[in-house]
Amino acid sequence: MQLIKSHVVRNLLIFLVFLVPPLHAQQFGMQAQATSIAIIDSGINPVPSLAGRIDQGIDLVDGALPAQDATSIKHGTKVAQIAASIDASNRVMPVRVLDGRGFTSAGRLIAGINFAASSNARVLNLSLADATRTYNPAIVASMMNAAASGKLLVMAAGNEGARAPSFPSNIARFLGGAGIAVGALDRSGDIANYSNRAGPTRQFYVLAPGYSRFSPHVGTSFAAPYVSGTAAAIYAQNPGLSAAQVSQIIFSTAIDMGAPGVDEIYGHGKLNRRAALAPQGQVSVPTASDGSVSGIKAAPLGGVSVGAGIGAAIHASKGKLGSTLVLDAYERPYVVNLGDMIEVRDDSLGLDDLVQSLKRRTEYSDLAITDNLSLGVWYGEDELQRFERETTGQRDSYEYDWSLSLQQGDQTGAYYALNMNLDPRQFFGAAEQVSPYAVFDRRSLTAPYAGFAANGNMALTGYRLDNGTDLRLGLISMDDATETTGSSQSMLMEASTRPLEKLKLGVQLSALSEQGSLFGSSANGALSVDHADTVAAGLLAGYELIPGLSLQMLYSQGYTRVDDSNNSLLNNFSGLRSDSYALGLQGRGLLAGDDSYGITLSRPLHVNSGRLNLSVPGDIDVYSREVSFDTETIDLGGVQRQTDLELGYHLPVGKETGFASYLRYRHDPAGVLEQDGNGRYGVMMSVTSRF
Repeated sequence: MQLIKSHVVRNLLIFLVFLVPPLHAQQFGMQAQATSIAIIDSGINPVPSLAGRIDQGIDLVDGALPAQDATSIKHGTKVAQIAASIDASNRVMPVRVLDGRGFTSAGRLIAGINFAASSNARVLNLSLADATRTYNPAIVASMMNAAASGKLLVMAAGNEGARAPSFPSNIARFLGGAGIAVGALDRSGDIANYSNRAGPTRQFYVLAPGYSRFSPHVGTSFAAPYVSGTAAAIYAQNPGLSAAQVSQIIFSTAIDMGAPGVDEIYGHGKLNRRAALAPQGQVSVPTASDGSVSGIKAAPLGGVSVGAGIGAAIHASKGKLGSTLVLDAYERPYVVNLGDMIEVRDDSLGLDDLVQSLKRRTEYSDLAITDNLSLGVWYGEDELQRFERETTGQRDSYEYDWSLSLQQGDQTGAYYALNMNLDPRQFFGAAEQVSPYAVFDRRSLTAPYAGFAANGNMALTGYRLDNGTDLRLGLISMDDATETTGSSQSMLMEASTRPLEKLKLGVQLSALSEQGSLFGSSANGALSVDHADTVAAGLLAGYELIPGLSLQMLYSQGYTRVDDSNNSLLNNFSGLRSDSYALGLQGRGLLAGDDSYGITLSRPLHVNSGRLNLSVPGDIDVYSREVSFDTETIDLGGVQRQTDLELGYHLPVGKETGFASYLRYRHDPAGVLEQDGNGRYGVMMSVTSRF
């Protein structure tokens, strides 16, 4: 058996690929042992780049230790240098089977594979091949035994420029995912003319540079250790991975070359070390539900928005989340700044909402079914998309929305309504709708504890008296994946009366049940809860100052009990007390008879009493899989709340044209929304026209 002959090049170029070091186990304080690569080759000499990184191996040629490299080109040493250079945690172990001329016997190779299979090495690098492609069942048996023992075999594909790898690398496809055949790239980035192609081994074949900064020689011998070194670095991230999982990571992250997909020339394509060491699949956050235990429980990293009620307190503690341990789909650890990823839910009317409202065309149809039963249908569409649809005739990619309300009842007496895909809050509270356009926010004056999605379904029943007294009960269901990914059900009862013709007074009682969410936070994420139940009471008032101008007020206070989620960084909640209040001025006819305007001063829903624990994963033992957490108790009432001032105006100009302006000032002492591109101020002026 002869080692693969190397090709000499005229100039030695320093290989600059893959210079950025990846995250690895030692960055998490784990230094139990690094990953060892068995270099089944001609031995390894103690060169400076390998100082302190050579494990004791075996010399099956002379029987001497250390197993020195006697080949003229220092073949095994160069292979070891490449493999070790891929990651700082990589170690190399010499298994000398090649003599000074680069020859070995089948028996010596089998002994070397068997020794490596029984060692602590996780990766076996075989940068040798038989140019005659002689199949040897005893060698195959030793390779299969090594694979069965959990080792990953990385083998040079051969330097004959053939259509398929030579023996033994062509056995990679029979090793159950524990074998990789490696072809060589030239300096132009294409497959080298001397490299054997993928052939029938294409599903287990990848390409890597056939050259290095350590030697002027080239060949698939020097391509294989790039893959071995990458595999060892993956093992260092999670030693519990199987050989098949490591090879799958390498194959799935390779850069496709040639025909799309896996082909008989390039196999999976070019090794992409950075991608292979980067997170793959769904990234999750280890949780502290069971403490630090093996078999990690984790919550998806996606969905880290928190409800406005607790958002300020969580945001104030985001420094704790600056170095949060996360795991990818292979449970490999990484560090992210989770604090910068948190979004605080903002239920107030924003500039984007206003723009969307003004540029959408809403059609309404009212159908009288009987004398006191009617059906109302709203249909909305984006004006620009409507124009594109009408001019191009394309209907499959355009957005629309609809709402429905079935109502029965007269001005007095009992009444009923069934509403679908409508905002149920608009039927409660102190605010009167004075304009069909959303030029100011009414939500803070309606029912802050009814739910937190934009729309929902509601069954409403009520009774009106001649003196203006109105009793109503709404059963509300909200499930809006674009808003919270959670669901909620609430019961809202409101009683109002008019002691004076211009004065309206009332009370609200509500019971809100949220599944997986707290005040509209993301469900099933790292900051979710299992269940939250809130009871609330509120006072409302409205007074007509002059015809067309009214003053409204709403104050609500709630108490919430929270059940912790098994997979969340938030736990050990106390009872939470919260409140919300708003004062609004709304009217018509300021500058013209049919214009509308509004001013609202509000302090949105905010928890002013309560606490919770925030448990942040910071370290992991990659061998025992134990995660350590840093736990902090957060006082939810210790953070100053925000105040919003909003002014809106709308002036119709013709039947289908209008002018709108909106200004919002937000006093945000906790700095929650500083990351918002609108900052603390928001100003909009718009002219809309429909054709």
